Amino acid sequence: MLDINHILVVLDDEHPEQIALDRALWLAGSLKADLTLVTSTYEAYCEESSSLDEETRSRIKSALMDKASKWLSSFIPEGDDISIQCEVYWHKHMHEAVLEALHHKNYDLVVKGTHKHGLMDRIFTHTDWNLLRTCPAPVMLVKSAAPWRNNRVLASVDATSGDEGHQLINDNILSFAEHLADHFATDLHLANAYPLVSVAFAMVPEVTAPDDIQKYITEQHQEACDALAKKYNIAEDHVHIGEGDADSVVAKISKDIEADVAVIGTVGRAGLAGVLIGNTAELLVDKVDCDVIVIKPSDGVAPDAD
Repeated sequence: MLDINHILVVLDDEHPEQIALDRALWLAGSLKADLTLVTSTYEAYCEESSSLDEETRSRIKSALMDKASKWLSSFIPEGDDISIQCEVYWHKHMHEAVLEALHHKNYDLVVKGTHKHGLMDRIFTHTDWNLLRTCPAPVMLVKSAAPWRNNRVLASVDATSGDEGHQLINDNILSFAEHLADHFATDLHLANAYPLVSVAFAMVPEVTAPDDIQKYITEQHQEACDALAKKYNIAEDHVHIGEGDADSVVAKISKDIEADVAVIGTVGRAGLAGVLIGNTAELLVDKVDCDVIVIKPSDGVAPDAD
């Protein structure tokens, strides 16, 4: 049993069709989980620095909170046996509302609809990016309201990374993906990218590439992937290794196998480096067509309840 008991669903007016809710309702019904719908509302003139008097500020804030609460409640389906609650937080930024909700309760999964992001979104710290970097729970970004039809879960890992952080992320990604695949009786696939060494050496022509270096690197990745596949019960023909940048390789594999969801990891690079370089996870979100679940080093799979 996949131990997802409490799901937080982020609703905002950026996605009027609320594809995140459609996916969350399906997940909750299958996993016997409860849902909490969350949104934020805010107006600067309700703050103490406003020229309005305290009573007027309070009445306006109360009216805005009530309006947002009724808006959330309008999405609760009638006659559904899923336990659904609504929470509205007074925050200018949606990710701050999500973090406050997670401060009050431990959610096993945060679900949000997403769309393609541009450079300006990254510079101005779009909600999705803030969630990927700061949310203390796994985040599912939903691409479309279409149901999962192909029965394929894709886990993307950095198989040969030797540092402890990446090894932990690999295990968390594969543990989560294995639980997901087992629960929904889907095929589990593994994706891994390795660098094209000739490109790197072409940038420094004064350095000669050792003989068979590319073959050596390829074999390293194959051996590492085989070990992970054995550990997580992944069939040999479900292991996919590609040459190139991870975001492009994994996106192609996802398309080729028609994955329903990709489980990927992030170390949450923040600041200007995150904007200009971009985390692989964030680049992948824009390149794949399927849903994406983003795992961080702290997102281990909890033991089953029974």
